Amino acid sequence: MERIGVQPHSVAVVTGATSGIGRSVAHQLAGAGWTVLVHGRAAERVRATIESAGELPGRLLPVVADLETLAGVGELAGQVRAAAPDGVDVLVNNAGAAFDRHRLTVDGVERTMAVNHLAVAGLTFALEPALTGRGSLPRVIMVTSFLERGARPAAEWTLSSGWTQMGAYRTSKLVDLAFTYALAREWAGRVDVLAVDPGSVRTGFQRRAGGPLRLIGLLGKPFMAGPERPARTILAAATALPGHPTGSYVRAGAGGRGDSSALSRDPDFQREVLAETRRHLGLAPS
Repeated sequence: MERIGVQPHSVAVVTGATSGIGRSVAHQLAGAGWTVLVHGRAAERVRATIESAGELPGRLLPVVADLETLAGVGELAGQVRAAAPDGVDVLVNNAGAAFDRHRLTVDGVERTMAVNHLAVAGLTFALEPALTGRGSLPRVIMVTSFLERGARPAAEWTLSSGWTQMGAYRTSKLVDLAFTYALAREWAGRVDVLAVDPGSVRTGFQRRAGGPLRLIGLLGKPFMAGPERPARTILAAATALPGHPTGSYVRAGAGGRGDSSALSRDPDFQREVLAETRRHLGLAPS
């Protein structure tokens, strides 16, 4: 396999790496010689992902945590720091979820928002000191979704008013994308932060989500791409190839950069999201 953007001892963390896009990203990075921390919620699934890779130039190491709670995010951050004491070059925030009913986490946030945004932000902030990079700036990749277009901003992250599965998923991706842009500005010159939209992908995500997303997955399966193509796009964004500067929105299969929704690109909305995120995480205002 072609060695993509490899530096000596390059280390990546890939969340949600036991299936679909995350699994493909982890395998491709290890095939390119990277050490990859493979995250999943269940130890047996992480182990199966590592074993299924076979012999590769790089290494695959397990990290296990449930990202539905901030306590789980803290556990994962601790495992990453222990497994990669010399630092991390790339963090791929791929883990995501959708649910078929409304429920709050122990942290008082609707579950979709908790996994798709608050856990992403919490892990990214927690690992900031470990993002060191080798030969270039470290990179954080946020896996987003075109479904953020048309989402409505949430007054409260409980999403208790008029909850629907699709509405919660769209809103969570909109909020996380606005956060991505805000963080890219805040960390400019220290850490590159990019968003990758994989497009419509054929994975088990829709089936596991249930509800309307399961039906969409079944009906749309013949028209969806496999996870390998968006995984290659994530690799290109993660390994600092030209054309993907910090703050980019990169679309798989669309010739590179594109545009997200106008609301996600609104600086005032981005600042609101960043401030609300810090509040939920118990961090001081930036």
